[in-house]
Amino acid sequence: MTSAMKTDWVKTIVLALVMAGASLLALAITPRHFLADIQSREHLAELLPDSFGDWTVDTSIIPIPPSPDLQKVLDATYDETVALTYRNGRGERIMLSLAYARNQHKGMITHRPEICYPAQGFKLVAGVENADLKILGGQDLPVKHLVAAMGPRNEPITYWVMVGDEMTEFGYPHRWVAIRYGLKGVVPDGVLVRVSSITGDNTAGFALQDRFIQDLLKAIPASRRHRLIGASYS
Repeated sequence: MTSAMKTDWVKTIVLALVMAGASLLALAITPRHFLADIQSREHLAELLPDSFGDWTVDTSIIPIPPSPDLQKVLDATYDETVALTYRNGRGERIMLSLAYARNQHKGMITHRPEICYPAQGFKLVAGVENADLKILGGQDLPVKHLVAAMGPRNEPITYWVMVGDEMTEFGYPHRWVAIRYGLKGVVPDGVLVRVSSITGDNTAGFALQDRFIQDLLKAIPASRRHRLIGASYS
């Protein structure tokens, strides 16, 4: 065997070993367990009280069902959705929506409000902005604000997303949290929390939503609050 042939043979062996190692590594870090199976995950609807503080579920409001096409997409993405309208003593209303996916990889990123609302015919009046909400002893809860409108309906929206037990945001932070879980062999679940109201005054709308979120989190026991805001804030 010539020197050149030996060199080619060594390169072939090394390449084969590298490819085999890469395959074994990929197999080793492929998530095999769902976080929802490892940790107890009660239904999100069970977390929400019918009344708390000055707020009560408004049973007179009947949610308008999404179109069949949109409902099909939602069913394929989420394992549980909750939509409630709360009303306070002054007659002000807040809409609360929770969407849970046992596997956060199932398309949650494409269903964030800045994409979903335009898909339903809304126009984004104001783009996504970062905001901090003071909660539970002065902690800053990082949330997102945007404003959508359709005709005379103007809807300021506050939202955030949970991946596993961590509050994060869409984009690279969302992916990075999922990767960290994946390296542990775990597929994390995800929760999208959205709070909105219909008003022509965006500043007043966001302030009302802040008060609603604060009241809601105070009403949920600390042992269960992490489902909505993570252990770091609960």
